[in-house]
Amino acid sequence: MLQKVSLFFLAIVTIIPCYIKYKRLKEKFNQELLFKQRHNCVVMYNTDLGMSGWPPYKKRIRPVITEENCLDVLYEPIIYFINTSTKTLDVAYMMISIPKIYDALIEACKRGVNVRLLMNFEHSKRDLNIIRKCIKEGMKVQLYITHLPDMSSIMHYKYMLKDYKEDGGYVLIGSMNLTRSAFLENYEDIVFTSDPYVSTSLNENFENCWQYIEAENQTLLNKTILLDVNLFL
Repeated sequence: MLQKVSLFFLAIVTIIPCYIKYKRLKEKFNQELLFKQRHNCVVMYNTDLGMSGWPPYKKRIRPVITEENCLDVLYEPIIYFINTSTKTLDVAYMMISIPKIYDALIEACKRGVNVRLLMNFEHSKRDLNIIRKCIKEGMKVQLYITHLPDMSSIMHYKYMLKDYKEDGGYVLIGSMNLTRSAFLENYEDIVFTSDPYVSTSLNENFENCWQYIEAENQTLLNKTILLDVNLFL
């Protein structure tokens, strides 16, 4: 009898650690699988039907747009992409006006991610205070300034590239500017991909644009425009 009891407790002592390890490995596997799925998908926004295509949801999400927390659901794909960056994050958008997205970018800076933000100057004037905060927190920022009176030339990109290295990185690209109305009122799409050809092409594009705009903003005219609104890029 004593021997049976001893064998029983031995089995328990052996099984429990194995089960705990199994649960941890399974959770890690599920998180890695979810990460892969969320970086290779297409998310669609529809003003009438809500959001679809964001793993693990298999059906269209239809949040009640009168509730403030619905925006957290709609912002989740963007915030997740930012929050899972580890080394670099290049952001090119005509305009960003959502405080929670700026907050996520700032938090990425604070955890050591090299964040570069490229936007259109004319469409960023209402958000200069938070842009100044981004710069203060260590974010690198460049704003494209057009000198054409009808703004026929603007920085109209809408993409992010993170953790890029020679064999690729992760891309978020789509039709929408990061504004509240884009999420709630428009028909928009975002493509997430880890395809190395796409990430390499966007990396080259971002580097070329960044260098060009950075040089332009060092000219006397652009520097004067930026200093007039207390921006020191």
